[in-house]
Amino acid sequence: MTITFSPAAREAVRAWLARDPSKPALRLFFAGGCGALGYQLTPAAPEPRPGERILEVDGVTVYADFKASTDLDGARIEVGESPDDIVLVHDSCVVGGMC
Repeated sequence: MTITFSPAAREAVRAWLARDPSKPALRLFFAGGCGALGYQLTPAAPEPRPGERILEVDGVTVYADFKASTDLDGARIEVGESPDDIVLVHDSCVVGGMC
């Protein structure tokens, strides 16, 4: 699986992760709830969960669950309308955001 960060997103994610040193990695996962399904990004503890794939992307550790690692090859992480709006984009559609 490969994912990329836009330059602005790389800096925004690093700043986001720096807010809580106990969560230095980024978790990418499929989630559902409140009538919606989709991929989400969230800060993560230093250890992956069982079954997560570990990626190093531009100096950021990313843990991807099985669904994300099989569905999102080639995805991009970008900044949306504000620096705090970090989104995951795949060629077919916008598929997730941070929570």
